[in-house]
Amino acid sequence: MTIQENQTDWPLIRGEELALWSGGVWDGGAADVRGVTQDGRHMIPGGLYVALKGENHDGHAYVLQAQQGGAAAALVRHDWPRAEGVAIPLLRVAETRSALGLAAAGRRRALHTFVLGITGSVGKTTTKELSAAVFSGAGPTHATHGNLNNDIGLPLTLLAMPVETRVGVIEAGTNHPGEIAYLCRILKPDAAIITAVGPVHLAHFGSEAAIADEKAELIRSVPERGFAVIDAEGAHAPYLRAQAACRIISVRMDDSGEADYLGSLVDADGGVVRVCERTSGESQVLRSGLVGRHNAINLLLTVAAGRATGMTWEAIERGLARLAMPPMRWQRTEVDGLVSINDAYNANPPAMRCALDTFAQTAAAARRVVVLGDMRELGEASESFHRELGRWVAAGPWGLVVAVGQDARWIAEEAVAAGFPSGAVRHFDDTAAATLGIRDLLKPGDTLLFKASRGMELERVEAAALAGRSGRGKHRD
Repeated sequence: MTIQENQTDWPLIRGEELALWSGGVWDGGAADVRGVTQDGRHMIPGGLYVALKGENHDGHAYVLQAQQGGAAAALVRHDWPRAEGVAIPLLRVAETRSALGLAAAGRRRALHTFVLGITGSVGKTTTKELSAAVFSGAGPTHATHGNLNNDIGLPLTLLAMPVETRVGVIEAGTNHPGEIAYLCRILKPDAAIITAVGPVHLAHFGSEAAIADEKAELIRSVPERGFAVIDAEGAHAPYLRAQAACRIISVRMDDSGEADYLGSLVDADGGVVRVCERTSGESQVLRSGLVGRHNAINLLLTVAAGRATGMTWEAIERGLARLAMPPMRWQRTEVDGLVSINDAYNANPPAMRCALDTFAQTAAAARRVVVLGDMRELGEASESFHRELGRWVAAGPWGLVVAVGQDARWIAEEAVAAGFPSGAVRHFDDTAAATLGIRDLLKPGDTLLFKASRGMELERVEAAALAGRSGRGKHRD
């Protein structure tokens, strides 16, 4: 999905500013634009098309298509020969990807907006959505759409930010060393939230310590006048704290240690949390609707950031009432006696365990069925992490375990080796095979959890499980 699908009021960006920020030169006259996109198939009328060159395609081939879609101008390489029929102004730059980042950095400098940066291995998108909702209770807020958090998505998010925005809530992601530092040079955050840090993208980072160091770049980029919010119970909390020049605000989900904000679950299924503020001694019961202890921590991180900027409890409650989560994040569907919980947007070892812990506490009319797919980008450690998860699964209250994918077979093997009944474990080599076989395994009253890395597309398996059924047909996020 691209940003333009979700934005209707684009800010005007002057052509002279774009040239100054990006270091480019106009060919055909400077053009003012409303909106910036790299997707020529879904052009923003009056917008700027950015011709990016990737491993498998060159966006310059779509400049004419973008013009036909209503583009007012295009950002292109300095040596690109104007294609036949292309009449729109061209902003010529040395390299379009880096120029996009430079343009976004210039836009950031021109805005008088408080920017909250969010990163982490687990929960960053949920925390971003929580923060966007909460801060909307105090004024105009602009946030990353979906998970457009890389070196393309983050600049596009900043370039789409309206002038009147009071708070920008921007997610920064990474799968290679050095990405967070680059994004922070563009973002210039005033404050930061670091969610849980764990073993993800190990194929590129090699160790969890390296991942923590990468995430710490966000804290290092916050100026002394700002603040960063961390989980005091996190394994890397001492290291993250040591990286900060700014004030550190800590949260935790119990009262067994020191923290600035303490939380306790009032209603785990309803996402109701009591938040206690150490400095004021005040407490407030808040409802997010997001189930599980891990989401209670994400709420605490968000509330701490809101309170640090002077938000009242009433404004926080007002913002939380607007929360609407993206699809496939604990998305619940009830169809003809089956309950499906789709949490398959993405997965890694800590996220898998959080989901399973939460699912084990979720009310179920009959069997709990877990459908678990491959966790990707774990490198040489993939087998050990999948087998470790299999041992975790073996101790759970599941009536059926379905493993999907080549790596997920280790989950199935280890669960059986750890004592889980072999007759209650099924393995499918891939998603296609699981879509064909899943319905034969299910019984009326089953409650299913779907969880895997995004590339596994487990939503296809969910659709097959529910296909042809009718009845209540309830859907709830």
